[in-house]
Amino acid sequence: MKQLLVIAIALTAINAQASRARVQALGNSSHLVDTNTVFNNPADIFALPSDYVVLESGATQGLATSTTNGANAEGMIVRSMGDAKLGLSLGHQSPNASSWSGRANATAALEVNQQNPLELTYGAKAGDLAWAGTLVYSNYHNKVAAVGVVEKENSLGARFGVRAANWDAALRLGLSNEVKANTGNKFTGTSAIAVSGGYWMENIYLNGVFNTVGAKEVTNAGVDVLKETQQSISVGALASMKKDGSELFYGVNLVSAERKETVADVKTTSLTLPLTVGVEVDAASWLTFRGSVTQTTLINDTKTTTGAATTVETAPGANNTAVNLGTGLKFNKLTVDGTLGTSTTQTVNTTALMAQVAATYWF
Repeated sequence: MKQLLVIAIALTAINAQASRARVQALGNSSHLVDTNTVFNNPADIFALPSDYVVLESGATQGLATSTTNGANAEGMIVRSMGDAKLGLSLGHQSPNASSWSGRANATAALEVNQQNPLELTYGAKAGDLAWAGTLVYSNYHNKVAAVGVVEKENSLGARFGVRAANWDAALRLGLSNEVKANTGNKFTGTSAIAVSGGYWMENIYLNGVFNTVGAKEVTNAGVDVLKETQQSISVGALASMKKDGSELFYGVNLVSAERKETVADVKTTSLTLPLTVGVEVDAASWLTFRGSVTQTTLINDTKTTTGAATTVETAPGANNTAVNLGTGLKFNKLTVDGTLGTSTTQTVNTTALMAQVAATYWF
């Protein structure tokens, strides 16, 4: 009994907008509105209960290839100014710089995330329509970098979003993205663009996302090491059923993606159909349980060609069923979230037990 009580206290949350831990436990479902979804659509700050400060636990992620990307330490505060809101975020690793612009595919010395990123958000609301914009910035310079070590990193991005009673839309831009090593190798990302939107038809949420980006890496002699483009399109539908403070939802997305790298002449395409089922239940007035299961099934096709040869082809792909669980407590205006991030191993241990923890205070 004591062990169960410790787990219940350690994994904490409420059935309300809370943090990255809640979004992760619910399978990153497209219909969620949360303090974490503000980083996709900044207008979501007007759909939250009040002003807030949220603190997310996690180790600082130095590499764009880190297996724990998206679990870094970060924090954000949002305050109202009349009909407007102003937000400040510290430490959030924006996909404007890393995922969209392919830093994970650069040579080892250039696989870095943003360094001490800073984000400023401003928005206003008129009637049922809210809008907001975010400026993303990071800058790092090591003036005595050793050979093979990153000398400079900088990025600049922007987000714009609108949200109404039954629809939402967002535009995310990576405006500049550069990493330079002491060896002279330089990674440069081209303009990254992501457009997303959704529409509620009673309890059905229809949504879509389009991403496109390019990047290249050159040596100090101007020789191309990497030159790539990436593009993806996702369309989906989700059904949500709410009753007595609880929610059951299930949804499906069809995702088509393509990556071309011209230096090595490699092309990878995929067509997948990920399914998500999630539930959030008020176990008590002070305790909520949430969880989700995801699986790419029926359609899970991937093909990689190098030159004229096919090097990888799976249709359907290997097992990838994943379960995430979370639970929590509410202490007046303070909520503390936690998740049990079991990924695909389904092994409960000390690493998975506190996979994600966050605290949110509502003003």
